[in-house]
Amino acid sequence: MRQAHTNQTANKKMGKRIYTLKELAQRNFATLPKTKDAAQKFNRVNIQEDLLDGQESMSVSSSPLEAGNSPEKNQQSPPTNDQNLVLPIKLIDQLITKEIVKAADALELDVEELKAWIALQVMTPSPTLLALLRIARQHHLDPLKEEVALALYDDCHWQAFITVEGYSKLLNNHPAFDGILFTESPEHTNGIPVWMECTIYRKDRSCPISVREYFEEVSGDQTIWQKMPRRMLRHRVMQQCARLAVG
Repeated sequence: MRQAHTNQTANKKMGKRIYTLKELAQRNFATLPKTKDAAQKFNRVNIQEDLLDGQESMSVSSSPLEAGNSPEKNQQSPPTNDQNLVLPIKLIDQLITKEIVKAADALELDVEELKAWIALQVMTPSPTLLALLRIARQHHLDPLKEEVALALYDDCHWQAFITVEGYSKLLNNHPAFDGILFTESPEHTNGIPVWMECTIYRKDRSCPISVREYFEEVSGDQTIWQKMPRRMLRHRVMQQCARLAVG
């Protein structure tokens, strides 16, 4: 009972966390609960067509007849969960390796260096690592410079996202970017603005893009939110506004 209470307390404190790749490599997630849903979501990952096409697809997947089994026999002996996972795991590992090469080429990074950084993320699901690599390649953002990072939620859900540094890079490199403006509410709670608004101007649009975020809705329980609440609120509203403007 004492052990169960300890785990519950640790999980409750966990809350929502956002980690950089470096932090994820250094942290110990021994108290993180392992949910059955995570395995089921991974089991449903359909990546074969994304990685293989044409003859390549035929070489990896074989039909029941090619395996020497009749349709009737396969109906009587459906594959187990472990058997269903073998092919997706193999394919997604190949796809991650492929994306590492593409991302390293696009970002002018050493392939082995990027591969080593990715290999450190032992707790991160493979589909999330794949998403991070694709975001990095698509937007030319360097994960080693923490321009893209990983978010871990209290329900064990992972997400790859663009950081403040990443969106700052996207804005300043965008040819249509024409300035940014922050406005905070006149109302304050404990010296903190109730809301903050970000406005981004583009040369190719007649109206600016504006987003307002409320501190109560976006504040986290990390120490940084206690030390620098205004800066963190500004970061959050800038990320959301930049996502609409250039994301």
